[in-house]
Amino acid sequence: MRESIALDGVAQQMARGSSLHEALDRLPEQPSFGASLHFAGVSSDADIAHSAASRFCRDLSRAGLRDIGYAWNRAQLWIVVTEPLELPHVGDAASIEAEVLGYVNDARRGGRHCGQTYYPRAASLSLSKALSRVARERSEDMADADVLTHEGRDGSTPADRVRRAGFAARLVGENIADGVPTAREVVAGWLDSPGHCANIMDARFTVMGVSFATNRRSHGLIYWTQILAKPR
Repeated sequence: MRESIALDGVAQQMARGSSLHEALDRLPEQPSFGASLHFAGVSSDADIAHSAASRFCRDLSRAGLRDIGYAWNRAQLWIVVTEPLELPHVGDAASIEAEVLGYVNDARRGGRHCGQTYYPRAASLSLSKALSRVARERSEDMADADVLTHEGRDGSTPADRVRRAGFAARLVGENIADGVPTAREVVAGWLDSPGHCANIMDARFTVMGVSFATNRRSHGLIYWTQILAKPR
């Protein structure tokens, strides 16, 4: 691991009474995971190592941990460790969109419960470049505004945005998410949510578009939009 001056600052804030969440929230870039270790009355490196191994083994065993910071206050020590969030690159958008489509169609090939409602298997969706452009613009708008919402800043609805793009649809659905760095995780999150799952399993939809946008200065960091539609 590497010592981080920024995390030294986070540890110093905790020594002054801030919570880990409050201190991390002030960082210019948010980590995907953060943990704090607090020691009182330790007198040697050996004491710290033994206490850390016995009390914080699970957090310290995470393979993705990269950065560490610390602060002393009298006989107390605060240590902060973080795992960076690896965001996908916009240049990989086409392959990531195809990956999302694959996970969605895997779900549709088998029946499943979305909440209390059972949905039988449904035909696979095809990917629409036009709908993916709509999804990308929506994701960019959310990332820029640092907000997760179906309503556009101009008051538009998902159906409004699809219609403005010149796509004639009988039915439109939209799933959104933030803070999830991979295609697998974003689809899994949607399938765990009854409303999002219902959109994915709705047999009336035949096409979809999907895209993402990132903003490391936002709370969400990465914003996803999936548009599902039944063309006219």
